[in-house]
Amino acid sequence: MRINQIIDYFMIVALIFISGNIAFRPKEFLFIAFIISVILFFYRKSKFDISFAYFLVGLLIIMILQGFKFNFFPVVTYIGVFIRILITYLLLKSVDDFTKKFINIMYYFSIISLIFLFFIFLIPGVEDFVLNKLVIANVQERYSILGLYTIVYGFEYKNAGPFWEMGAFGGFLVLTLILSYLRDQILLNKINIVLIITILSTQSSTAYISLAAFLSFIFFSKTKDVLLKILVVSALVSVSYFAYMNLDFLGKKIETQLEDTKVILDSPSLEGASTDRFITIVKDWRDFQGHEIIGRGTHASTRYTTMYDVKEVTDTRTVGSTDIIVRYGLPFFLWMLFMMYKSFSSYSKHFSKNGEYMGISIVFIILLLLTSETYFLNPFFWIVIMLQYVYISDTKENINDSIVIDSVKNVGNNRFYNLN
Repeated sequence: MRINQIIDYFMIVALIFISGNIAFRPKEFLFIAFIISVILFFYRKSKFDISFAYFLVGLLIIMILQGFKFNFFPVVTYIGVFIRILITYLLLKSVDDFTKKFINIMYYFSIISLIFLFFIFLIPGVEDFVLNKLVIANVQERYSILGLYTIVYGFEYKNAGPFWEMGAFGGFLVLTLILSYLRDQILLNKINIVLIITILSTQSSTAYISLAAFLSFIFFSKTKDVLLKILVVSALVSVSYFAYMNLDFLGKKIETQLEDTKVILDSPSLEGASTDRFITIVKDWRDFQGHEIIGRGTHASTRYTTMYDVKEVTDTRTVGSTDIIVRYGLPFFLWMLFMMYKSFSSYSKHFSKNGEYMGISIVFIILLLLTSETYFLNPFFWIVIMLQYVYISDTKENINDSIVIDSVKNVGNNRFYNLN
């Protein structure tokens, strides 16, 4: 393997780890990754896209307006936000065919996670051994095994991979499956089968629902027979109903969360309430009111309504979409959705002719994933608005929108790749 490829794979692994591995939470890792990504960007003579600069300027304006609104300018927090966004952009632009390497890495992470899960779940004594000998980080009863696998106390039978929990791993796997499928329009190749099996092993309700939605979109885009569509829809509804009624992490979990939300819905204060998604949405709705245009900001001192005057905030939010809306306002979130659509549409059209359809479909799936995790607090998931700057479609309109025509070199000379 050439030195450039080694560097590429190393930096993508680093980006993944600082985006959700509990062993790499210290901010020093984030700063080091940022410095290296800047050096790599300039060393490889990559070009900066003007339209992306507009996005950054727009975000900066929102932050400045928030500062004047609250008379509070958390400069260090602002810098942290931009560093997280820029790391992903700079590496996407610098690494040769970023998504292909990312898919390969997640494929091997999937295999490693399945091996750990198999031995820990089926062989007595293995769990005690790895917990006593191989743990390199411990955060809130989450144990990182050599940085490659996470054991969540009480949920050892669920696969969290190298991430902080099962839902996060499931979200990254679904995104990987999307990027992999769109490259060659083949669902059941070696990599995708492993990804699907690993998604099922996470037992994440959000990952399951997102996977089902993605498979449904694929089916309807490929099938023209109306009768077959009706039969498949009927089968999917039946299977979904059975799963909802019989799998505790689907139906029972959702119904319990809804009941808990109804109980506290009229409470004057939700401070200290559960972080379940429906309760989180209610909290975010209260935070959002009165701050619809530019949001409340990303610093904890202004982000939370119930703890507005408290300097040390311990409350958390778990719904990624409403979290972004509260932090930066509804117009910014809609702007992000538009950029997601452009990115996945461009990425899809780069490899096939179904770009526009899949672009809309995948935005919906990303929104599903965001119902369970605040992915945008970490660097990697910002890639969903950035693919358009590297994977440019064949249409003249999209090419003229970018000043970086030569960025096509980042995905190589071939239009299709064999991932087997």
